[in-house]
Amino acid sequence: MTPNLAIVIPAYKSDFLSETLQSIRDQSDQRFSLYIFDDASPDNIKEILQQASFDDSVTFKRFDTNVGSKSLTKQWERCISETANEDWIWLFSDDDIMAPDCVESFYKSIEYDSDFSAYRFNTKKISATGEVIRENEFPNSFDGAGFLNQKLSYKQESYIVEYIFSRTAYHEIGGFPNFPLAWTSDDLFCLKLAEHGRISSIDGGCVLWRYSDSNISGSTNRENAKLKLKAAAEFVDWISDRPRIVKKLQPKDLPLRWFVRQVRSMADQLMLFDELLAIKSVSRHDNKIWKYYFKMKKNRSKILGWLKKFSL
Repeated sequence: MTPNLAIVIPAYKSDFLSETLQSIRDQSDQRFSLYIFDDASPDNIKEILQQASFDDSVTFKRFDTNVGSKSLTKQWERCISETANEDWIWLFSDDDIMAPDCVESFYKSIEYDSDFSAYRFNTKKISATGEVIRENEFPNSFDGAGFLNQKLSYKQESYIVEYIFSRTAYHEIGGFPNFPLAWTSDDLFCLKLAEHGRISSIDGGCVLWRYSDSNISGSTNRENAKLKLKAAAEFVDWISDRPRIVKKLQPKDLPLRWFVRQVRSMADQLMLFDELLAIKSVSRHDNKIWKYYFKMKKNRSKILGWLKKFSL
């Protein structure tokens, strides 16, 4: 049987690539095509692939120019454009791990019901050394508002590597949104998939998503923080301009509350002026965001004061 699933790895970092490849080799169901695309990495990605002892069926390509450092989403799209015509695409990463039954569980899901735009695995967030930080589990199926109610409330985290999506749906929703640093690009992409044809959670399998200083989520500096807030504001803009989705949010101003929490999470990397500009950029949707922001600043000030008092 010709594999109907493309596993696509845009590779740049070598730190955990061997572990990633081993998890793919260990799949109980080998009905997939594996594509590894080297984004002009300074590391020897091909050598690591050879050491993993994959056969010649793996497609490897090294690009002459690096795209991911300028636009991660453009790199994702470049890689997908190099694949064959598999119906399903799993955009994986060079440092995450899939449980041995992931591919098998995916095929069982589409055999049961293939009418969803995408299927997702439950996830465990792990540290650089492999310790489990948190676990994430979404409902059995959900639309766009259902996704946002979980994600924006911080009840669950979501990562692009947990989704296997339809190639048809990928093209029909226009690929990946090109936000700065690809921050929230995967969230909006998944939101669009959920709106296009709902998303189903897979019964079985699990993806371990690695949080470390070498990925964008773990990077901490002022310029990156400003770019992340710019992307987060664009994400809020997209949601706020769609009342059909907003009316199903709980509460309806959930995107504003989420944005303030984004500002709070990056406060140590930002200047006050950066924060005020970010809040102002979103306040056009509802001035209530200023209330949430100043409440956050007041509470944060109390906490910092308490910590200083008891650290003396």
